[in-house]
Amino acid sequence: MKRRDRVAAVRAFVVPGGGADHHDQAGGHWIDGQIATPMRRYAEYRATRSSFGLNVLGSVVVEVETDSGQVGVGVSTGGVPACWIFERHLARFVEGADARDVELMWDQLWRATMFYGRKGLVLNAISAVDLALWISSAGSGANRSTS
Repeated sequence: MKRRDRVAAVRAFVVPGGGADHHDQAGGHWIDGQIATPMRRYAEYRATRSSFGLNVLGSVVVEVETDSGQVGVGVSTGGVPACWIFERHLARFVEGADARDVELMWDQLWRATMFYGRKGLVLNAISAVDLALWISSAGSGANRSTS
C-alpha cells in the first residue's frame, strides 16, 4: 500500500498591491475609475472606487506543503482578515490531514465556518486553501487513484 502523503505545514500571508485583489491597483488604472458602485450615490465617493476603501484588504496567499515536499499556493482576496481566519481557525482542518482528502477538508472548512455566514472573507479564505490543496496534490499525484 502506498504511503499517504500528509499536509506537513500550512502558511498564510498577505501581499499588497494587485495580486488576487484586482481593485488594489496604482492610481489611474481603469478599475479604480468611475464604475457604478453602491457608493456612487454619494458625491465624495463617485470619482474612484478606492475612495470608499474597495482596495483596502489586499490579497491572501496560502501555501500548503506535504510530507513529500510538494507545495501548493492558493491566492484570493481577503487580506489580513482572511489570513487571521485561516491561521486561527481553519489550519486545524488541514495540518496533518491526508493530502488526497481535499473534498473532506473542504467539507470540514465549510461546515466549521457556518456561523461566519456564507459570503465574503471566510469564503475567500476557504478558496485560497482549496486552490493550494489541489495544486499540492496534483504535483504529488496524490489525487490519482492508487488501485
